[in-house]
Parts: sequence; structure tokens; C-alpha cells
Amino acid sequence: MAEKGPFLTSCIIFYLSIGAAIFQIFEQQPWQTAREKYDTQKENIVKKFKCLTKEDLDEILETVWEAAGQGVPITGDTHRDPWDWANSVVFASTIVTTIGFGNVAPKTEGGRVFCILYGLCGIPLCLVWISELGSFFGNRAKRLSAVLIRKGLSVKKVQLTCTALFLLWGLLVHLVLPPVVFMYMEGWSYLEGFYYSFITLTTVGFGDYVAGVNPNINYHRLYKVLAQLWIYMGLAWLSLFFSWNVNMVVEAHKVLKKRRRQRYRDFYQVEPEPVEDKDKQGEKPNVVDIFDFPKEDDYSTIIKQIGARAQEI
Repeated sequence: MAEKGPFLTSCIIFYLSIGAAIFQIFEQQPWQTAREKYDTQKENIVKKFKCLTKEDLDEILETVWEAAGQGVPITGDTHRDPWDWANSVVFASTIVTTIGFGNVAPKTEGGRVFCILYGLCGIPLCLVWISELGSFFGNRAKRLSAVLIRKGLSVKKVQLTCTALFLLWGLLVHLVLPPVVFMYMEGWSYLEGFYYSFITLTTVGFGDYVAGVNPNINYHRLYKVLAQLWIYMGLAWLSLFFSWNVNMVVEAHKVLKKRRRQRYRDFYQVEPEPVEDKDKQGEKPNVVDIFDFPKEDDYSTIIKQIGARAQEI
């Protein structure tokens, strides 16, 4: 870790700097335009209503701001209770999943203290449960790999097949199709629904888009239940996806490191390390775990082949 620390730190700083610059390019000018529009509208309201001073308008806006901060709907059904049983369950789930949309939050001292204690116990419990869900899906992939191996497919083909099905299933169920549902239920665009799906399942949870909280829409209770199930299933899939992605990066790093060593030996004419005979390394496995790569005939083989072809070109 000591030798990787400075490099990883530099990568993070560089990545944050690039992200900050791009976000600033996209968002700063629209924000300034919105602020100027807001100031202009305030002036127009004061001019339109002669009995209203600027100070009176600021006082009204402050009252609205405080009410919104308490979670009170400003427009639409202003009598909808954000702390009824169903909405409280949704709020509790945002704590244990660490999503924390921020559209609703405890305002009393007792509620905030309980939120801390509830999160201390609930977050580890939820992480363990999501890990078990991920293991369940991983075991289903292992069973599929066992069936394919019994049918005579090579380990590499089984890996590619299981990985393709894993990615296709996850992307369709958790990222591609849900925005279509949100378009119908929430009135969002597809991009807004996709954005919400990604921000939610990665537990970023900005809170600018939240499903099932629009006071102008009368939601079916089943919709909220299915939305919660989708979140939990999506978190489990995403944890597996990141595990698979990290393994891919690790395997690629191993291959690149091995190639650097080979170049070093070729340059200094060092004797190559003895290679173990593949026939003595063991039989073909009965199952393939795409989240824990086997040593032979795996993704590194594909990466090596790509590198060899690139050198030939």
C-alpha cells in the first residue's frame, strides 16, 4: 500500500480537479442566470403589489423557506403528512442504506438523537443483508456456470457468458427500464429517471429527484413498495458490479506488471522465471465465480491476447 499510496492520491486529486472543472463549466453560468432571474422576479413582484415592500417579501420568502425546511409541502396537497407510517418507512430506509435524500429530515432533538443511534445499528445490519443478497445472486451465477461447464463449454466462454448475463440483467432491471416507469409515474424525462436511478443506487442521494413524494400525484401504495424493493435489489447488484469491476482492474494490473518485469528481464538479459506446466496445475473447475477469477483461462488471458495483437499491429 505504501508504494501505491502516492500514485492513488495523485489520481484522486487529478480526478476531483477534472470533475470540479467540468461541473463548473456546466453549472456555474445557469446558476448565475437563475439567481439574476430570481432577483428580477422579486423586483417585479414588489412593483406589481404596491402595498408590499422588499422587506415584507423577504419575510414571506423566509417563512416559506422555513416551512420547506421542515418538510411542509409548499404547493399541491399541503396536508400530506411526510411522517405517516408509509413515508416514515421510506425515511428509515434512506438511513440504513446511507442514501439520505435530504428532502425529509428529523427536526426535533429527540428525532436527531434517535436517527444517530438508529443509523449506528441499522447501517451495519443493512450492509450485511445487502451482502447476503449479493451472495445469493452470485450463487445463482455459479449454478449457471456449473450447468454450462457440464455442457462442455470452456472456462473462458463460461466466464464471458455469465458476465454478459450479469451485466445485461443488472443494467436492464436497475438502470435502463426503471426510468420508463418513472416517466409514467413521476412525469420525468428519461434522462431525469436514469439520473435518479444512478444517484439512488450509488447512494449519492442528492435529493433533487425523489420518487413517490410529489404532493400533486396520488401514488398507489404498491408503487412505493416496489420502489423500495428495487432500491435494495439494485444496491445488491451494484455491490457485485463494483466487485467485478475491481477484479477486472486488479487482473489488468497484474498483467501489466508481469509485462514490465518481462521487459526488464529482456533488457538486462535476466533468466526468465520457470513456468509451471499447465497440465500439472489441476483439472478444469466444476464452477466459475465471475467475482473471484480463477487462475487459468480467465480475463487476464483475454487481456494478454489483446496486448499480443496490438504488438503485432
